[in-house]
Amino acid sequence: MSVLTDAGMVTIPWSAALDVHLLSSGDGVASMCIPWRADLSDRTGAVATGAVVSLVDQACGAAVISRLPRPLLISTLNLKVDHVRRPEPGCQVTAWSHCYSLSENMAFVCAEVWDLDPSDIVAAAQGVFSINRPIVE
Repeated sequence: MSVLTDAGMVTIPWSAALDVHLLSSGDGVASMCIPWRADLSDRTGAVATGAVVSLVDQACGAAVISRLPRPLLISTLNLKVDHVRRPEPGCQVTAWSHCYSLSENMAFVCAEVWDLDPSDIVAAAQGVFSINRPIVE
C-alpha cells in the first residue's frame, strides 16, 4: 500500500508485506482489506489475529490521515481490539474505520472488521493516535 504525501507516493513496507489494500479513504473514514493468504492464516485456515490487528491499525491510521488538513506524522498511542469471533477460513477480512474526534495533538478512532457480512463482525476496535509533526518540514 502507498500513501500520497506532499513529497509524493510513500510505500508502507508492513502494509505491502501484508498485502493490505486501500478500498476507500476520505473525510475521516477509511476502508481496507487483507486478502486471504496461507502464510497469514492460523491453524484453522482463518486470517490470523495478528494480521487482523495490523489491518485495524493501518485502517485507523488511514482514517486519521484522511481527516487531517495537511500531511502530518501520526503514531498509535492506544489500540484496543476486541476479537468477537474467528474469521471464516479462506476469506479475506475488511476493516472500516472512523476518526470521530480530532484535537491538535490526538485523534480518536473506532473500527469494525468483517469477513463475509459487514453486519457479522469479526472484531471491533477503539484507538487513540498522536498527531506529531509535518511529514515535510
